[in-house]
Amino acid sequence: MRLEVLRKLPKADLHCHLDGSIRTATILDLAREQGYSLPVDTVEELRPYVRVPKSCRSLKEFLECFDIFYPLLKNAPALERITYELLRDAAAENIRYIEVRFAPILQKDDGFPIPEVIEAVLRGIERGEQDFNIKARVIICLFRGTTLEDSMETVRYSSKYIKEGVCGIDVAGDESAYPLKDFLKPIDYALEEGLFVTVHAGEAGGPENVKQAVEAGAHRIGHGVALIKDPKLTEMIAKKQIPLEICITSNVQTQAVREYSEHPFLDLIEKGVVVTLNTDDRGISGIDLTYEYAKAVELGMGPATMKKVVYDGFKSAFASDEIINELIEAERENIEGLFNE
Repeated sequence: MRLEVLRKLPKADLHCHLDGSIRTATILDLAREQGYSLPVDTVEELRPYVRVPKSCRSLKEFLECFDIFYPLLKNAPALERITYELLRDAAAENIRYIEVRFAPILQKDDGFPIPEVIEAVLRGIERGEQDFNIKARVIICLFRGTTLEDSMETVRYSSKYIKEGVCGIDVAGDESAYPLKDFLKPIDYALEEGLFVTVHAGEAGGPENVKQAVEAGAHRIGHGVALIKDPKLTEMIAKKQIPLEICITSNVQTQAVREYSEHPFLDLIEKGVVVTLNTDDRGISGIDLTYEYAKAVELGMGPATMKKVVYDGFKSAFASDEIINELIEAERENIEGLFNE
């Protein structure tokens, strides 16, 4: 399928980190506004500092790209702006539904508490939905390496904004260094409050981490590529129809998968696992969702499989059946028409 057709294809992005989706030009603007010193003065010069290098060989190296600009995100105008810009960029490639995730514990600062962090992002969501005809929801990340008290506080605040657009929580960060057992209590709390749950698992760790996430109550799995190493677990995930949030490019960049040709997403689909395609960190990775679909085609995804992945993206949304059905019915004619070209 041609690139221009893939761009027109109605899509859902369920695994999209707000901070990792920042535009390089916006980093420069925010630095100038805040009097923050950067080592260079142009977008071209800055890009190597905030874009994953081809030499990247670990999740740790991947995450180092965030260091230079993170101090710029600890205020409401910056968060509202990058949220609004993300929705503009998503809508431009016909993403019709997007779940934006971030960790308020990392953005909060003195005088900028967690509720204000969440509210700033929700303002950006509201403006973006109105201006770009896109539906968006928020996933709040609990971050590995922070305290239990931090996670419980984050869930407590998240639950207060369910009616305003917060749909779920995520457990993010380095799964190889921080076990999921430390997050069982906040996950239980989130489930009791009616929040959906996703967990980064099977990215920097093995398939046992995916199993632990499912046992903890996760509705979806972030990445989950290590699942393919355990046939019995793969069969169980397929039977339960627990979706994987696959991010092909970042999986290679973090070395969760060594080479594009070794990515297991097609094998997982063939084994009955629900697979969705997502961007992860479009700014840091230098990609968009259209690129990810094109890469999937390059790796062997045919039209019938692609159509299933598109629909599964909408069906796997952290939303009510009513909203999911509305999304699908609104886009069905466009989807079918593009596949019939």
